[in-house]
Amino acid sequence: MEIEVLSESKTLHRPLAEHPENPSRVDRVLSALKSSGLTWREISIRDTGLTLEEQLKIASRIHAKGYLDYIVRLSKSTPALIDEDTYVSQGSLELALATLTESYNLALHTGSTVLLISRPPGHHAGRGGRAMGASTQGFCILNNAAASVVGFTDRGFRKIAVLDFDAHHGNGTMEIFYREKILQIDLHEDPAVLYPHTGYPEEMGEGEGFGYKVNLVLPVGGGDDLYAELVERTRTLLEKYSPEALVVSAGFDAFLNDGLADLAATEITYYKLGLLIRSLSVPTVLVLEGGYGVGLERGLVSFIEGLMSARRKYTAKTTTLRALFRKAITDAERVLEKASRRVL
Repeated sequence: MEIEVLSESKTLHRPLAEHPENPSRVDRVLSALKSSGLTWREISIRDTGLTLEEQLKIASRIHAKGYLDYIVRLSKSTPALIDEDTYVSQGSLELALATLTESYNLALHTGSTVLLISRPPGHHAGRGGRAMGASTQGFCILNNAAASVVGFTDRGFRKIAVLDFDAHHGNGTMEIFYREKILQIDLHEDPAVLYPHTGYPEEMGEGEGFGYKVNLVLPVGGGDDLYAELVERTRTLLEKYSPEALVVSAGFDAFLNDGLADLAATEITYYKLGLLIRSLSVPTVLVLEGGYGVGLERGLVSFIEGLMSARRKYTAKTTTLRALFRKAITDAERVLEKASRRVL
């Protein structure tokens, strides 16, 4: 596998005040990679080789013209707020477009697995910005995972899967493909208590997309024990679906005490997610979503170790209350059974 870092994500798109989504996130990632002996390749925005108009043309296949026009206008009068969670500052549009187009280009060309480390995250950005009735865009401007799906589609793949394991539901990505036959599996904290308050099990898609949208919900405090069960069930569904390509929204905020969620995953959960992705052996693009503290250090490194099939012995922690564990599994089995009938 390869790790690619967009250099400007360490400097551009700075918040107007203290904010969890800031350039130090990438510094934290690179420090953890270096300490673990992992290597990466850095590229610059100029390496994408596309004009602003060409980048916006790719973005227009994902987002509504009116929304893109609004973001372009806003970028000319920075600093500014899209909403109470999501800011635009000097270089925000430039970096967001570069991240999106690189996500697209990687899908168009990669023959293996590539992890793109860049900002801002994207999975909450829908066609017109806020998605599925969410109150904000949750730090996201353009949807990078959706761009990778479009890239794989342009490459000729038809059976594409999206796996999102950020603690927050990927409402933007799900909205964009809600009526399409693209398998989307999203593991996230209970939307009754966590932004964006979407991603309930019964939200299974519409039209041709019905049954292709799989929301696996973890209760507050859900940890390695519950993740182990859900990851294995995810593996079964993905193996049955047999995708030609995979897009992963890789968020690390479900790690215990990362800061913006109330889940309790540790290294073993991310290690197993990495092993799962590796086992599929299909072209894969992984884009960075959430993760704001310890998750970017310990969670991301153990995930990469799984992707590389490195031999590690991590210990699982049992944290999930048994009654909530059973309910989560029952809900998951119900959704997975319906999905299995649709995608096979």
